[in-house]
Amino acid sequence: PNIVSKLRFFTIALTSVLGTSFRVVSSLHVVAITSTYSVLIRTVRRVLRKMESWLPLAVGGGAVALLAGAYALVRGMRNSKTNVVNTDGHEKDVVYLFQFPRCVRGPNASPFCIKIEMFLRMHNIPHKVVGTRRNGPKNKMPYIAYNGQVISDSDFVVEFLMKEFDIDCDKSLDAAQRGIGHATAQMIEENLYWSLVHYRWVQAIDQLPELLSPKPSFIFRLLIRYVASPGVAKQCHAQGMGRHSVAEINHIAEADMRSVAGILGDKPFLLGDTPTSHDATVFAFFSVLLYQMEGSPAHTLITTELPNIVNYCQRMRDRWFADWEDVGA
Repeated sequence: PNIVSKLRFFTIALTSVLGTSFRVVSSLHVVAITSTYSVLIRTVRRVLRKMESWLPLAVGGGAVALLAGAYALVRGMRNSKTNVVNTDGHEKDVVYLFQFPRCVRGPNASPFCIKIEMFLRMHNIPHKVVGTRRNGPKNKMPYIAYNGQVISDSDFVVEFLMKEFDIDCDKSLDAAQRGIGHATAQMIEENLYWSLVHYRWVQAIDQLPELLSPKPSFIFRLLIRYVASPGVAKQCHAQGMGRHSVAEINHIAEADMRSVAGILGDKPFLLGDTPTSHDATVFAFFSVLLYQMEGSPAHTLITTELPNIVNYCQRMRDRWFADWEDVGA
């Protein structure tokens, strides 16, 4: 028990130091990195139980090794913008979707990943999903590979797929509808999204590990709380959402969600009787709020006051993601 308590103290202290090294790494990428460290620290822990008299030396050496590894990994993340994605062995005319590994309550914890997978399903595009923690071009996730071409950023991916597979799902929209669709998608991705991030990574950080698979270790949870969460809080502050109080953030998110519900109305899809490219975005983000964030103010609002959003998500899910529960980890 004594050695375990000392190790826990050491871990907390070490994670605060590692936090400085991880400032440049985005939130989900921190989770990817910390899974590697959880394995290393579990090994150190087993050794220390047998070598309590060597604790100061072991801790010092472990700290140096971990910090050196952190520097190497962060440097690698910084250079990932120039990473070359290996497409050797890929089938011709098949889209390979690279995204974060499956989560517990649904296909992915990232709405951007769900967005692309939903679009692929909506248009019956041959594809394979590759779960990975390795960044693609632009240091972003998800990204796709198709016949040797690699495209990053979900909006550019959708544009590429529409052009490559001759999809014109927005052809029925007039200029006003196109503007509404674009403005709605941008509001969701650039504003509502940050309220989602703040809730997950700052307000309810202890709930986040429950989405991950396999179940995170004690050390992994510490790294999420003391390394990832403060880093994301700084990102939210830099973006602007984090400068508000929790009540104000909830107020902003509520206005966004009510706006989308108002645009949807009683239509089967966002802009009419047929789905458009924007429906993949709306479903992706609201499915995360509805199916993965129980207990949050957003979930409460949707389930109690926005029944058309609930019905919309269920309709989309039944039609194109009937295996929602099965594809989860």
